Amino acid sequence: MKSLRRQLSLGLTLSLVGLLTLQWAVVTFTIDHLIQSQMTARMQQEAEGLLAGVSVNARGELTLEPRLITTNYQRPFSGSYFIVLLDNAGKGGAQKIQSRSWWDIDIPVSALKVGEERVSHISGPESQPLLQLGHAYRKQQRTITIYIAESLVELQQSLRLFHWLYGVFSLLGLLALLALQRWIVVNTLLPLQQIKENLAKVGSGELQQINANGPAEVMPLINEFNRILKSASQKTRRSRLAIGNLAHGLKTRLAQLQLLSGSESTTDDSELRRMVQNCSQEIYQDVERELKRARLMGDVYTSQQTDLALELPKLVTVLQKIYSEKTVAFAWQHDGQPRVMIDREDMLELLGNVLDNAFKWCHGQVQLHLSVQDAILLVIEDDGPGSDVPALETLLQRGMRMDESKPGSGLGLAIVQDIVQHYHGQITLTHSERLGGLQVQISLVPA
Repeated sequence: MKSLRRQLSLGLTLSLVGLLTLQWAVVTFTIDHLIQSQMTARMQQEAEGLLAGVSVNARGELTLEPRLITTNYQRPFSGSYFIVLLDNAGKGGAQKIQSRSWWDIDIPVSALKVGEERVSHISGPESQPLLQLGHAYRKQQRTITIYIAESLVELQQSLRLFHWLYGVFSLLGLLALLALQRWIVVNTLLPLQQIKENLAKVGSGELQQINANGPAEVMPLINEFNRILKSASQKTRRSRLAIGNLAHGLKTRLAQLQLLSGSESTTDDSELRRMVQNCSQEIYQDVERELKRARLMGDVYTSQQTDLALELPKLVTVLQKIYSEKTVAFAWQHDGQPRVMIDREDMLELLGNVLDNAFKWCHGQVQLHLSVQDAILLVIEDDGPGSDVPALETLLQRGMRMDESKPGSGLGLAIVQDIVQHYHGQITLTHSERLGGLQVQISLVPA
């Protein structure tokens, strides 16, 4: 699963790194171009100053006024150099004057055409990196080419220092921006974390809707989710209400049918009367079971966990009202963890059927013990008549009943077994050593 925070952080980091790299390249290129432009402009002025002192004598020889030659051009390897070429057209070769700073190094240069300019990087004395500018002029009807060269050693040292400082400050700026963007991302996604917590609470049954306020882009999804939850709740409530109304209506009709079966008009046909009574009694028991199940289910909201400390008292209260003809003392204990990771409706249906059976058959005492480890262990005991071993083996079969004289359909424990199998558990029916009645032991593996 991709993390939105990780994707945003990675995207912003790459963007910042790319932006700073591009900025560094642009700044470096701009500074280098600007420095070279300034150097070539100054070297052009030097060349024009030398041109003023260059002349060709009557013998056609190239001469240079000594007073125009500064000390930088006279000191060996000073970093400032010049070469003056006179094109001897028709006489072969070219006359050349070069500064003393060249010492005895001969730099190969060529004469240029008038108005032509050449800029190049060369290696000078002692492997000095040089920027060389060549330009050709027309003077005294002759073509004179002047080359000016300057050392780049100090400039390159300054540029390296600049690049190092620029890199350090850029890195510090990048770290500061990354910290800032992380803070922005975390605070921007904080409402999503609250929404996530609300979703977990909705799943656990603590909340019925998401109450957190999220970004404008997420709120339509939250509102739609809340709308679906509300709609599902209303539909479930209406469905259960309709089933309850139907069941109550059937009970009324069955009561009328029972009265009819006992009327004088049917007394002559005892077999018909018996069949009508049996049929109506069975329908009555099925309807009563469905009504009891609906009462045990309680609220319409489902969750992936059940807090028995909250739900069990409600369930016991309903059962005590159903079996109000006798006083049942109910006690339960747990190992410190009353909350189980089982769907609330499944757990209530399971406990509702088992406890309903215990309340129905007990003389006045029912106990429940809960233990939560790797699996969930439930032990329900009562002080009723119990049953022998062969009969216990058949109780989990659908439709089997302990005593035909007691009302019921024989589906309760079979439904419990279906739920237990759904959670990959086991159900065992034994004799209770403590209370003397039936002991139901159920183990469930949380999903």
